[in-house]
Amino acid sequence: MSPSSPAGSSSSSLSIEYTNVLLALPDGPIPSQHPDLNSHCISLIGGYPTFPPLPGSSASGIDFPPKSVNCGICHKPIPLLAQIYCPPEGGENDRTIYVWGCARLKCQKRDGSIRAFRASIRNEEYVRDVEAKRKEIEAEAAAEREKARKNPFTLSSDSQPNGSALFGTAQPLFGAPPSASSPNPFAAPPTSSIDAVPDLSSLTISTPSSSSTTLSAPLPAYQPAQYISTIEEYLPPAEDLEMDSDDEDESEEMKAELQDDTWEKMLPRHVDEVFQGFVRRLESADGGTKQVLRYELGGMPLPYSSFSPLCRKLFPGCDKPLGKEEELDLRSLYNPSWIPPCKKCGSKRAFELQLVPSLISLLKPSTITTTGESDNNSSKETKQSEEERKRELMELAKKVKEGSTVDEDEVNEMEWGTVMVFGCQNDCVGWNEEFVGVEWETTIHL
Repeated sequence: MSPSSPAGSSSSSLSIEYTNVLLALPDGPIPSQHPDLNSHCISLIGGYPTFPPLPGSSASGIDFPPKSVNCGICHKPIPLLAQIYCPPEGGENDRTIYVWGCARLKCQKRDGSIRAFRASIRNEEYVRDVEAKRKEIEAEAAAEREKARKNPFTLSSDSQPNGSALFGTAQPLFGAPPSASSPNPFAAPPTSSIDAVPDLSSLTISTPSSSSTTLSAPLPAYQPAQYISTIEEYLPPAEDLEMDSDDEDESEEMKAELQDDTWEKMLPRHVDEVFQGFVRRLESADGGTKQVLRYELGGMPLPYSSFSPLCRKLFPGCDKPLGKEEELDLRSLYNPSWIPPCKKCGSKRAFELQLVPSLISLLKPSTITTTGESDNNSSKETKQSEEERKRELMELAKKVKEGSTVDEDEVNEMEWGTVMVFGCQNDCVGWNEEFVGVEWETTIHL
């Protein structure tokens, strides 16, 4: 694909069609007692996490498997937001990312209330298959070199050894052009064939589920846990998006009424160019308006607002006024060099995934239970309008500001615009806390 990713520009970005981003969509509840609830190879929203078998030590000083993951503010157990199984293409490890978030009112909008961890475990079958593939390619290259030695005029440029293609592809990590056969890092790998060297995207996990560990009640959890499915992000050409807006006789009010306002209702209005680009990107994705998570290991995050400290640090200069004909080029501003390295191996961290606001509408405070089962009463709760939700948030914030008595364990909807997770590029084996950057919802108001 073109070096200029759609995330790099706030307007022309929508002309590229397919991107390298995978979008995660909610795909229905996981039945109670289903074996998928006890697998670290299943991606899910809510529920309890399952950890792979790893040594019980960590560079961060946390025993593994953890008995719970606690909030960095109140130091109490917090519920899982998402478990994402995402082994890197051509890698030798199983890799699962876990994100937790505290829903207690007193912890909202404070660093440490949202945490992310990575569990990477060496998969011997991956290793064998990668080695077999490497030997196969080396043998083919040696045969071509032998042909060239006998007849130097027969060596084609395609036969030249390519270090970047050692494992069967010269594409960067998750960088192959999207197609129906593109690997899905969220899906548990299907069974591999023993008759031929399998493609790296279809390697098998041989770890028995009995050696994994799943947390359980009475820890808090959003119930029921939900499957997530993934699609490649497809952005229709800008011309297609603008076809319905060419009628000069339409008033701005009429155009606004005709627009899909799913995100406009959920997110604050009257904000900056970065935020408008965020909303436009999420709304424009074909089939992706319900996305709850965006994944692109080694890619660039989609910032929420130039008013947030995190955005200004990752994209220095994003808050500067633009000229009349000037476009905001986020890719030219992107600077993640300040992200701290991996605590265990010292390697750089790369952007891996981000949560988006649709997830908040799925993980309601009323669905948090400590029984391991869904609360049937929560399904009877009437849906709040956006204005009612905003009014409730303002009243609760006022209580906190005035020092009014607030229940220490009172929970509320999460109040962030996006949560970004940066993981170890080296995918070092073990259990480690990764870097989380949060753009809080209150930072975007004018």
